[in-house]
This record gives sequence, structure tokens and C-alpha cells, in this order.
Amino acid sequence: MRKMLRLYTKFEERLLIASLVFTVVLIFIQVIMRYVFNNSLSWSEELARYIFIWQIWLGTGVGIRLKEQIRVEIFSKKLSPSGAKWLNALALTILLLFCIFLVINGYQLVMMIAGRNALSTALKIPLSYIYLSLPFSSAITSIYIIDQLFELFRPAKETEGGTI
Repeated sequence: MRKMLRLYTKFEERLLIASLVFTVVLIFIQVIMRYVFNNSLSWSEELARYIFIWQIWLGTGVGIRLKEQIRVEIFSKKLSPSGAKWLNALALTILLLFCIFLVINGYQLVMMIAGRNALSTALKIPLSYIYLSLPFSSAITSIYIIDQLFELFRPAKETEGGTI
């Protein structure tokens, strides 16, 4: 499973970089079209917005994987190493439960929108594709959290190989 996560991680990083470059180029072209040629691309802003939504949700998983989520460390610094480990496990468990909540309710939202056959205004793509970013990225984030929970309680010898 860790090997598959590593492959997905590489794919995710490349996808996020490529989508950022594409979005910057797309917005640059839109600005040139609007201010130089007095004509704009009707679909470019919508596409940039939808790519940005996916980038944000995929980025949450990257933040969790890199252990860059917001933490209040005032309590853990006052605890023993064992106590800090258990506090970290509790925080990760709460975060995992929230991600599972997002997966379930996000999936229900996607199914509701898909049932209505809602399309985007300019691109005419199903809005369910955009909303799918929520349950998909929350599921990936959940996997990263589960991996961190296992890593937290793994013997030190096994965790020396590094994280995903």
C-alpha cells in the first residue's frame, strides 16, 4: 500500500505543478486578450476557477502528508514524549473523523448534483466533476492520516525509512 501511495504522491505533485503552470498561462492569455485585443475568452475564468478548486482540495492532502497542518503545540510541549504522542494521535483521529464526514457528505452532494444534471455556465461540463474534488481529496487525506497514525505507533526502527 505504501508503494501505491508513493506513486500517487508523485502523480499528485506533478499534477499540481502542471495545473498551476497551466492556470498561470491561461490567466495571462486572458489578460492579454482582454487588454490588448479588447476581446476575452468566455471560458477561461471558469476553467481557472475549477482548476483552482481542485488544487485547493488536493493541496490539503499534501499539507497533511507533509505534516504541515495547523497545530497548537503549547499542550504537547508540556507533556512527556508519550503524552505528546497520544495527544497527536487524538488530534489525528479527530481530523480523520472530519475527513470521513467530508467523504460521506461530499459524495452525497456529488450524487445530488449529478442527479440534477447541472452544467457549468461557460464550459458546459457537469458540475459534479468539480464537486467530486471534495470527497476524493478527503479520501486521500484520510489515507495519509491513517498512515501517520500507524507511523506514530510503529517502532522507531521501522520509521527510519522516511515518510511517503
